[in-house]
Amino acid sequence: MLISWLIRKLNIAKREDQLSKYMNLNYRDDTDFVKHLNKIVEANFKDESFGVSDLVEETGLSHSLIHRRLKSIKNQSVSQFIREIRLKKAKELLEEGKLTVSEIAYEVGFGSPSYFVKCFHDHFGYPPGEAKKYEAADSDSADKAEAAKFRAFKQPSKLILAFIFIIVLLGTYLVYSVLSNNSLQKNQLNTSEKSVIVLPFNNLSSDESNQYFADGITEDILNQLAKISELKVLSRTSAEQFRGSSLSSPEIAKKMNVNYILEGSVRRQDNHVRISVQLIDARKDNHLWSETYDRQLEDIFVIQSDIAKNLADRLQTMLSPKEIHQIEKLHPENAEAYDNYLMGRYFCFKRDAVSIKKGIEYFKKAIEIDPDYSLAYAGLADGYFLLSFGGEIERNAGYTMAYEMAEKALKNDSTLAETYAVLGAINCYSYWKWEEARDFFDKALEIDPNSVVAHIYYCGFLDIVGEADKALEHVNKAIELEPYIHTPYHMKGVIYRNEKKYLESIEAYKRGLELNKEYWFAYFQIFLNYLDLNDETSAIQTLLQFFSIYPEGQEYINEVMPVYETSGIQGVLRLYSKVIKEEKLSGQNLILSRIFSRLDMMEETLDYLEKACYQRECDCPRYLRYSDYESLHSDPRFQALVDTMNLRPYFQMSSE
Repeated sequence: MLISWLIRKLNIAKREDQLSKYMNLNYRDDTDFVKHLNKIVEANFKDESFGVSDLVEETGLSHSLIHRRLKSIKNQSVSQFIREIRLKKAKELLEEGKLTVSEIAYEVGFGSPSYFVKCFHDHFGYPPGEAKKYEAADSDSADKAEAAKFRAFKQPSKLILAFIFIIVLLGTYLVYSVLSNNSLQKNQLNTSEKSVIVLPFNNLSSDESNQYFADGITEDILNQLAKISELKVLSRTSAEQFRGSSLSSPEIAKKMNVNYILEGSVRRQDNHVRISVQLIDARKDNHLWSETYDRQLEDIFVIQSDIAKNLADRLQTMLSPKEIHQIEKLHPENAEAYDNYLMGRYFCFKRDAVSIKKGIEYFKKAIEIDPDYSLAYAGLADGYFLLSFGGEIERNAGYTMAYEMAEKALKNDSTLAETYAVLGAINCYSYWKWEEARDFFDKALEIDPNSVVAHIYYCGFLDIVGEADKALEHVNKAIELEPYIHTPYHMKGVIYRNEKKYLESIEAYKRGLELNKEYWFAYFQIFLNYLDLNDETSAIQTLLQFFSIYPEGQEYINEVMPVYETSGIQGVLRLYSKVIKEEKLSGQNLILSRIFSRLDMMEETLDYLEKACYQRECDCPRYLRYSDYESLHSDPRFQALVDTMNLRPYFQMSSE
């Protein structure tokens, strides 16, 4: 055995020696050899799958031979050589300034923008976002020396690093020695938390219009991960702010208080799909797992389930049979139906009336292809409800259509939490069936305790029936789950206002306006809050802000102060009512009723309240609880409205 082993080793050495001689004969010198390798890599640097084995195959030489020669010439491994070429090309693109850092990462073959940022910094000594800053410094030898000094400063000696490490270690010990055991336990809990943010997948398709497809894949994977009880998964809206961001993984993790990041890319060509994903331990900036899937479109659902289960496995998460069933639950077999569904969801997510109507058309196309497609029916229910709630279509007909679509969705899939939430909202805002609404909300949250839609709708219901404490619990949960959308903050403002906590209401509304400054109703509520605080100056400033952001209101800006100086706040209220009437804003009957109540014009106040009730304006039941109408509570017309909306038991309960 020993002799045969020696013979094999001698034969291998002989073959490698022959290949080495062949290689030397075919390349004039080391420079020629490196140029040839460069040429191969540069022709393939955009392909993230191109690696060492591909380079070896194209040269026709063995891996060991290429490795030995690169080591002797450049003191690099083959993979380091490939990465250096990609990084140099990235530096050129960064200096051009036409693409973002994330776009360049994918352009030069890095499957992960965060890994690209790390490699770039390690190689050049500064982050890619500062490349243009050093472009001029690298133009001549003097500036290069300065750049080298800066890099030396950025990369201190090992002795200095050791000294700093000892100081930091000592400081850390002193700090922790004075911390309480409770704080220490809390910190340990936070670092072990399985919290994940799914960054928007990059669309690498040649057709830019395929962005809807990449976004749809991202959201479906996020939704599947959210069904795993051990994971804390941040919302799509929270992740959306990092689309195209140059922040590193640790920076994103610190900002969002998460421990893990899932990022990826989608490339689609006709019915072929390529999805690449990477799971990153953001605290250590280490890649825990990566995978590339090359499949046909009809296999997309299997890929999504596989990604969710792999991530759970890498995070040592135990999946219950129910969670496995939820993750493996497939979409329809027809890929075209799924494609139309994704397009519908893409448009409905924009939340403006034009986009929602376009989304509804795509949901209808999906159902034409697959009449049993539950998610498409759920999309239609949500779309019709939103259009009805906003007064974009006739409310009674719109709510009826939404209800029918929701029932069809649940007929084929009884686990759609948001669909139960929509049914609860319709019973609440249109049918005024309060306990039926409560049952639907409870069912939605039983299925998915992290359904933001259910929490938002439920808190509105609880505010209407006078359960303010529970309403705040649900709105705070919605904010915890979705801190970057304005709706929960505005709901919080409503709840506080109804409790006459005007300062807290103003604070909540202002936070909502930071996220959506065009939500004009918030300005009206802040305006009234300031009036209730007897702060007319701030009220007037708020009104001017509203007119400045509302296009049709800008012509009234110059009228506000003259009216206030001559007629006081009563004159300003009349001007406000004039704007509402002329511009026919959504929900104008309810707003006019509140303005006239401030003007002590009670007959007109009741006229507009009754008109809003008849037209089922979206927030009509909540308005009856507003403090603006307290003087009307004993009026027979007001009492009739309470009975019409079936609110008698809840008014009695709230007054006890």
